[in-house]
Amino acid sequence: MKIEIIQFDNNHLNDIRAINASVSSNPNKPYAEKVLSQHLYIDYYTEFSKENCFVARNTENDEIAGYIIAEVDFNRFKHHMLTYYLPQAKAIRTDFEQKIKDEVAAYAPFINQYDAHLHMDVKPGYQHQGIGTMMLQHLFSHLKKRGCKGVMLSVSKKNIRANSFYEKNGMSIIGENGNNLRGINL
Repeated sequence: MKIEIIQFDNNHLNDIRAINASVSSNPNKPYAEKVLSQHLYIDYYTEFSKENCFVARNTENDEIAGYIIAEVDFNRFKHHMLTYYLPQAKAIRTDFEQKIKDEVAAYAPFINQYDAHLHMDVKPGYQHQGIGTMMLQHLFSHLKKRGCKGVMLSVSKKNIRANSFYEKNGMSIIGENGNNLRGINL
């Protein structure tokens, strides 16, 4: 199998949405919750920060094996999350309003040192083959060239495998808010 990391384009959107849903900690969650998850972790980035979005493509079968997406403009992220996505989240379920507020608030204290944040997933069947590391290295190189100082993300404390993966790739714990906030200087 040969994997290449390529720039995201809109033709990949359904693939990365499907990957996001396939790795969910609750694959049976209601449709509205899946939509909110995709708003939070995919749609914003692929619409407003497309230049920082990449997919891992299996060149043998043209299948998308994973994605990594990032934002480098916290103020734009905060504005869109609170202005556009917050009302949608509240309409789905009132406690989701707090989820979006928490997502924004988690990054705010760290933006001076870690000016970018990321989300990524690798499709089941492609996991544990080095694809996640390839995507991280590609994104880190890309963001460093753009002048970013550091990258962070939020990962559930319960997700032992993900925490181990990010630790192995140099992302140490920089804070906590119910999740581990991890960061790396570029």
